[in-house]
Amino acid sequence: MGTDLERELADIRREVIEGRNLVIRTDNLLKTLHSEMKGFGARQKEFERRQMLSSAAAYALFALLAGTAAVLASGVRASVASGERDKAVAELKTLTQTLEKERADQAGAAAARRSAGEAYRMMTELPGDRRQEGLAALAKVDQSKLDPLERQALADRATALRRELGQTAFERGKAAFRRNEWAAATEDLSRFLTMQPPEPEQLEASFMLGNALMQQRRYEQAIAPLKLFVEKDRRSKNREWAMTLLAQAYEQTGKAEQAAAVAREALATYPASQFTPMLKARLSASRRMLSSAEGADAGAAAGPPGDGTPAVAGAQPAAAATGTRGDGGTAGPRHPAVFKTAAESSAGLLPPPAAAPAPSRPRQP
Repeated sequence: MGTDLERELADIRREVIEGRNLVIRTDNLLKTLHSEMKGFGARQKEFERRQMLSSAAAYALFALLAGTAAVLASGVRASVASGERDKAVAELKTLTQTLEKERADQAGAAAARRSAGEAYRMMTELPGDRRQEGLAALAKVDQSKLDPLERQALADRATALRRELGQTAFERGKAAFRRNEWAAATEDLSRFLTMQPPEPEQLEASFMLGNALMQQRRYEQAIAPLKLFVEKDRRSKNREWAMTLLAQAYEQTGKAEQAAAVAREALATYPASQFTPMLKARLSASRRMLSSAEGADAGAAAGPPGDGTPAVAGAQPAAAATGTRGDGGTAGPRHPAVFKTAAESSAGLLPPPAAAPAPSRPRQP
């Protein structure tokens, strides 16, 4: 029995020791678990702190990015708004200018219509030659602002009036020319040439106007109509006489080169002309004028190169009557070209030449 008791006590002692060891081990495990839990809590706090800092940084960065984006967006929106505003201002300015231009165009068109209506009224209602005032008023009208129908009506009326007034002035000018009324002929023929007549009538009027101006010793003004007639009417019977007058007009205005050129052309074109002596005289005088100023003075001392006046109606040209050559000598008596009236000069009617007695002494052309 004693052995069994001891054995049981030994087992109990062993179990107590094992239980104490188990308690110690459990306590150690609990301590270890506690320390680990404590470390885990510390790590969790550190993580939470870092997480909070990261969140704060993230929020701050997000706020910064959002603010930057907002500033950029507001800048872009402001730029767009500024561009749209500038565009709207430019469009407003353009529209204002267009409106002002349209108003000015409308005002100009209204003024042009009023001026055109007044010019049409003057061309239609004024008596006699006063209707020409309507043509002068029409020339001042800006027809680009009128309708095509209005322009056509004005053009038709102006054309008809020019034809009517021009024909009247032409007939009066020819009648005055036949009566040797040079001033009246000059006025009417000049008015007729401003009416844009047909070319045949223009050339005829230019010839008569040049003659009338030469008779009045208005040499400078006579050059243009005579030159026009000479250049454009090469088949007229009056061309050689017109060239003679043109050479004299050039000579009297100091244009010796042109005078010599016209005289040479006339002599080459009409070698058997009745005005050959006069043309040679003009050519000789022009050459003397071209030689030198001293030669011109010497010629003035010896005698004038020409009488300075055209052959008037009913008078004989001096060079043709004396038969003077271009070099200053005499070729004996010749049959001069005689114009009974100015009308014959304009129409080219040359009567038969009449004999002329030889002069007692030669005269310089």
